[in-house]
Amino acid sequence: MKKLALVVDDTPYIREDIRDILEEMGYEVYEANDGLEALRMYKKIKPTVVTMDINMPNMHGLAATKEISNYDRNAKILICSTMVMFPNYQKMGREAGAKSFLPKPFTDEEFIDAFSKLFL
Repeated sequence: MKKLALVVDDTPYIREDIRDILEEMGYEVYEANDGLEALRMYKKIKPTVVTMDINMPNMHGLAATKEISNYDRNAKILICSTMVMFPNYQKMGREAGAKSFLPKPFTDEEFIDAFSKLFL
């Protein structure tokens, strides 16, 4: 089975950094600029995992996480945002369906550690 990842962030260099890590891990990576695009792409490609920013235009990451989780209750979503340093955002993320959290900025090792929690 192909390993597919959807990287959702409105900042191109963040998407590129995450893409590089995931490709090294053997994932085929797709990208979305905002939550609305992420929701459409999720339904189209049905990725194995999703990394999701919170603050984005059109539809923020918590709303997109909730919509994706409603569509697929087994979705593996890692919220990757500076906002997750605040406990209330982690609580809202869990309620929306996120399985793991990673504050920006992050190292490759920190990303891999948070990413591995998606499979627990």
